[in-house]
Amino acid sequence: MVETTPLMEATSAPRAPDLLLASASPRRRELLERLGLALVVAATDVDETPLDGERPTDYVKRVAGAKCDAAFARAGAQGELAVLAADTIVVVAGEILGKPADDADARRMLERLAGRKHEVATAYRIRFGERVVERTVTTVVTVRALAPAELDAYVASGEWRGKAGGYAVQGIAGAFVAELRGSHTNVIGLPVAEVLADLQALGALPRYPPAGFGVPAGPGSTA
Repeated sequence: MVETTPLMEATSAPRAPDLLLASASPRRRELLERLGLALVVAATDVDETPLDGERPTDYVKRVAGAKCDAAFARAGAQGELAVLAADTIVVVAGEILGKPADDADARRMLERLAGRKHEVATAYRIRFGERVVERTVTTVVTVRALAPAELDAYVASGEWRGKAGGYAVQGIAGAFVAELRGSHTNVIGLPVAEVLADLQALGALPRYPPAGFGVPAGPGSTA
């Protein structure tokens, strides 16, 4: 299950919100807020158990859709906003690697990934009024061979907690990645370029981009 937050948690942005994000992931939230988007966070609690015989891409698409639909149905006064939900999985040799349960599980996943390629797939769904857009983006990641001491140290770092596949490419584990083909932000949790393009195509971000992408002007800057 995903970590839940209060249904309608507005961020501290001083202006009207741009988007309703149906996710408890701090990484997705950070990726979008870097663009200057003001968010309403509406995390949902859905059953993420894979169905018997379900293919990884079908699974991640189904879960992302369920999250989006649940948040859309409960949006209430926020119904004028586009609703975005996503789910990310790591797949190696057809096996879905979720979030490790403990240290031993994290090490098992890292050993599975070391010295080979794997795929990171993020599915997302956007609902804006009566319109729906959904997409699945896949990135191929190659992890180099890892020494036992590196595995021990990484597990001890705790960075793997709450991460699909047991690693964070934006953190220490970035040193383990020998090659990445596709969207880098997809591996973090959201393919930002694709999501932004779809939101703009829907006309869902009329105030994007904010001046300076929301970054306060520094000393010596001019208005």
